[in-house]
Amino acid sequence: MVITSISNEKARLFRALADAKGRKEYGLYLVEGANSVADIPATAAVKYLYVKESKVEEFEPILSRFMAERIVLSDELFDRVSQTVTPAGIAAVVEIPKSTDISALVGDKIIVLDHVSDAGNVGAILRTAVAAGYREAVLLGSADPYSPKAVRSSMSAIFKIDLCFSDNRAFLCSKNIQSYDIMVLDMMGESIFTHVPRGKYALVVGNEAHGVSAEIKAAAGQKLSIPMVSMESLNVAVSAGVAMYLLERNRIE
Repeated sequence: MVITSISNEKARLFRALADAKGRKEYGLYLVEGANSVADIPATAAVKYLYVKESKVEEFEPILSRFMAERIVLSDELFDRVSQTVTPAGIAAVVEIPKSTDISALVGDKIIVLDHVSDAGNVGAILRTAVAAGYREAVLLGSADPYSPKAVRSSMSAIFKIDLCFSDNRAFLCSKNIQSYDIMVLDMMGESIFTHVPRGKYALVVGNEAHGVSAEIKAAAGQKLSIPMVSMESLNVAVSAGVAMYLLERNRIE
């Protein structure tokens, strides 16, 4: 059966997952695009697969990987409910996994997003974190990593990193976090090019406009800066990427 009406329950679900309210209500998020859907691991709980009527045959190799219910939308309806400018014609609805408890973080390095407000930046940071070998991220009041924009920007990293949602107070009071060297990116800090990490660390990147929160900055063992020529600042996702790779390059176990 091909769904053609925007009032159909499944079509309304597709559209609802664009909003944080809908994702919270259903406990689901949307993954759009052929490459992104193809990259969904077998361990992910895929609930529905959406596909354009004209693309069923083309995407059959991807669709056949999953046991989820297949929902065929007319081309016009798919384009109408999609969150992308030029929809590829395939999407998956996935259950949002349970958040990792802050006491259960075990990695030797953690990336911490302190009120990063742009979903694209959140996704880009997670993408670089996975590429740099980070397997855990803590989000403190940041944009939803399961929003369509963040999922697209993460380029499948959302499936490859454990996420912990917390707040500043719980983060700073956690006995587990206290076993990490907290490092924050700050324009007045020591040059990150010369800093040598020893042991476990948590790298904190801050809000696009205001930087790292004052209470976290005060608790940090290290304040690190990225030296710049003729520029006052970098995009937070770029800064995070530079810092993550440099710290790993300089690390002493």
